[in-house]
Amino acid sequence: MSGMWRLITFLYTLFLLLAAGLAAVAAMGNPEPLKYINLALSTPQNRIILGIAAIVLIVLSLFVIISLFKREPKIENIVVESNLVGQVSITIAAIKIIIMKAIKTVEGVKDIKPVVSDSPDGLVVYLHMMINPEYNVPEMSQNVQNTVKEYLQNTGGLKVAEIRVLVDDFGASNSKSTGIERKTY
Repeated sequence: MSGMWRLITFLYTLFLLLAAGLAAVAAMGNPEPLKYINLALSTPQNRIILGIAAIVLIVLSLFVIISLFKREPKIENIVVESNLVGQVSITIAAIKIIIMKAIKTVEGVKDIKPVVSDSPDGLVVYLHMMINPEYNVPEMSQNVQNTVKEYLQNTGGLKVAEIRVLVDDFGASNSKSTGIERKTY
């Protein structure tokens, strides 16, 4: 949010706070806010000024509502390097291709769905994967994490903060044949 929008939002919120405070005081039976409102509306000039202020607040309210529902642009690329000469970026799709190439070198992985996000410490990779049930899950996960991290750093020049692995679905045919029942949460 830019500084101008912060100022507008602050002033708008301050006005609403003042109006709510006056309404609360009037609701408690104190007649002074009502006297001030009647005094403000007693002359045609004051009514015009109050009308203009109301129109400005309505327009401001519409801008605030519209800005709340605007979506922030989705991160399409990650900055690899930025220096005096320029900037080098890599798209999320290219990072996913690098991850898929890295996974092909690991034996036992059946399927993988990578999700990539950026953090101040570097790239955060979420790997939702399916492996063969004959393999040791902790060893396989560690191997995948090391391989993907190394590939991203060497091939893409990316700084990797963390790689999270979720191993899922050890094969529908094996769970039926062994009598293990699967629960969906």
